[in-house]
Amino acid sequence: MKNSLLFFILFVGRVGVFQLIAQTNIPSMPFQAVARDRFNNTVKNQLIYIQSNLLFSRDSQLVFSEEFESKTDDWGIFQISIGNGRYRGGLERDLLKVPFYKLNLLLQIKISIPPFPPIAGWNYQDHWVELGSAPFGLVPYALYALQGSGSIAMKSKGRSSFLQAVDSVAINLNEPLEMDDGISVALEADKIPLATPSYYILRDALKNRVLIYFTAPYSGFLSWMIID
Repeated sequence: MKNSLLFFILFVGRVGVFQLIAQTNIPSMPFQAVARDRFNNTVKNQLIYIQSNLLFSRDSQLVFSEEFESKTDDWGIFQISIGNGRYRGGLERDLLKVPFYKLNLLLQIKISIPPFPPIAGWNYQDHWVELGSAPFGLVPYALYALQGSGSIAMKSKGRSSFLQAVDSVAINLNEPLEMDDGISVALEADKIPLATPSYYILRDALKNRVLIYFTAPYSGFLSWMIID
């Protein structure tokens, strides 16, 4: 995972973290990001191609890949619904079959920016720009529930107060923290566009807490889920 991610992840909604497209019954996860070119310039008011890849974090094996087309706004932000794009490959063909319960998936985003003026023979597949990769946050749990796995045994969940330029956060548990507990966190900035730092999770079983360390001072909110 890159230390300096070039994309800002914003999963839409705090409670309704997934949606069912009524016409097709396809589960999807709303997603927004800031589009940047190879020179880190924001791509504003332009049609772009997007590729979303779900990867196993341990070996970067491709689990589920889709492509989309979207137009950026005045801020360079584009929107897609993961699970509702054109399927491109991976171990699974259905978003509901993706093993979110393993809590070891990365989301990788790539974009391809058509040239202006147009160039004859230009193919978007040859011009992908990787915006970065990051662990999934809280979004997949709605899909996990749909997979028929039953109820989720929740040890802790919550949302912090506003954090101002912090280097780390401690989440204290009332139940024993075990090494096989699933841990998922999501960062919520107070405004966009604003880059968010990478973070690292440390299990402190001795003190029964989870520590979140940021690669740069972070301002915003932090939400978390810890499941048995």
